[in-house]
Amino acid sequence: MRTVIYKAIIKRINGANLGVKHLNLWNNTTERLTSVKAFEMPAVFVEFEPIQWRQLGNGSRSADMRVRLHVVTKTLITLEDGSKYQDQALEYIQLTENIVTAMCGLSGQGFNGFQNIESVPSHNHEQIIQEEEVFVTHAQTKSARKKPELLTGVSIALK
Repeated sequence: MRTVIYKAIIKRINGANLGVKHLNLWNNTTERLTSVKAFEMPAVFVEFEPIQWRQLGNGSRSADMRVRLHVVTKTLITLEDGSKYQDQALEYIQLTENIVTAMCGLSGQGFNGFQNIESVPSHNHEQIIQEEEVFVTHAQTKSARKKPELLTGVSIALK
C-alpha cells in the first residue's frame, strides 16, 4: 500500500507543476546534507509515520495512514519587515500552501482522499528551510492475505 500511495503523491505533485525539482522518500535527509548526494531545491520528501493496522476478514487490513511531507527550500533572503525582498523570501510559504492544495483530496486504488491535519512551520530560517505538512488517509489492502498452498506429492487413500 505504501508503494501505491508514494507513487500517487509523486504523480500528484509533479502534475501540479509547482516547481518542485526533487521528490524522494524521507531519510533524515536535511540532517545529513554534508554526507548525502546533493539534491536540487525546492524538494519534497515523503515520510510514512508508524501505521497501526486493523485486521479485517479474509486477510484484509485497514489503517488511517499518516504521511508527512517535508518541503525543503533554500534561501539567503531575510523575512525582515521593510525588506525589499520580503515577498521573494515568503515564496517558500506559498509553495507549501500550493502543495497542500494539490494534495487535499488525493485518492486512489485502496485509499481515500487525503486530508491535511497538521502543519509544522520552520523556525530555523538559515540557508535551508524545512516546512512539514501532515496528511491522513484511510487505506485498505489485502496484502496480508495468504495465497493457498498447493500440496504436491501427497496421496490420500480412500476407503
